[in-house]
Amino acid sequence: MRLIPEWNNHTKCLIAWPCNQDLYGTQLHQARIEIANLANYISEEEEVYVYCNKIDYKECYEIISNKNISIFEVNLDDSWMRDIAPIFFRDGKNLSAVEFNYNGYGKYPNFKNDNQVSKYICNQFNIKSVEVDMVLEGGAITYDDNSNLFTTESVLLNPNRKNLSKNYINQTLIELFDLKNIVWLPGGLDEDDTDGHIDNIFAPIGNNKYLLASSKLEDQKNYNILKKNKKVLEQFFLSQNINAEIIQVPLPSEITIENKRLVASYINFYFSKKSIFIPKFNVKEDEEVYDIFKSLFRDKNIKMVETKNINYGGGNIHCVTMNVPKI
Repeated sequence: MRLIPEWNNHTKCLIAWPCNQDLYGTQLHQARIEIANLANYISEEEEVYVYCNKIDYKECYEIISNKNISIFEVNLDDSWMRDIAPIFFRDGKNLSAVEFNYNGYGKYPNFKNDNQVSKYICNQFNIKSVEVDMVLEGGAITYDDNSNLFTTESVLLNPNRKNLSKNYINQTLIELFDLKNIVWLPGGLDEDDTDGHIDNIFAPIGNNKYLLASSKLEDQKNYNILKKNKKVLEQFFLSQNINAEIIQVPLPSEITIENKRLVASYINFYFSKKSIFIPKFNVKEDEEVYDIFKSLFRDKNIKMVETKNINYGGGNIHCVTMNVPKI
């Protein structure tokens, strides 16, 4: 059983239609337009499946307006497909999946529909799955092609996730995915509604290269925790004699919508067959980040996509998508 890095080929991309009025407020319609744009862009390179509530089906169909995108009715509480989809892995020559528990980040009462989505997807695609009694969202973990899994203590060890212990998590995940190591970073971005998902701060990209969110000293909100994360990573790679390259990617300048400061990061991106889809915030760091990605992915198109209204709801491109690997 081996986890499949996100840069490997995909058979399809799964997306959930924004529906949580409490989170999106007046930005809900604009978030839906941004999701539709993203789905249409990705559909040019791989199959896209969009899932929405029955009440939203007609609007979803009309806004997306793309016959090449498949739309399915499913009961949803929210739109964070990365967190509620199954975690796919290679079992010999077969694609299999793990269904973890989802509890609304331990703070939102409406999560029971979302907790059934992974089962729905596995049944839909006839993918063999195993259920694991652990609260784990897809955005809480990432992994490289060297059997190393990375996560944050602030999420999986948070009392609101109600997991048994760090030792239990280590043993379960190492056994399940045949891992060599689990690397625990101290935490994620300040005020992240997920308690600090790793997909906002860190991403392996292959060839022993790793992207890490960075912050300037003036930004005390994130500077200290990101510095601690970098130190943990450096010590890990040194201890394992891994010649890793850590590429620092700046956080965007402060962005607000309706007086709400967005918890924003360029690390929250999506690999597709020919492109990398990165959030665009219309701030000075956009151009710098574009150049960083262009230098790293010379064989890919770097596409920056407007997603501020999606971000207003609490996540971004990586959060609203899940890649189904091709093996």
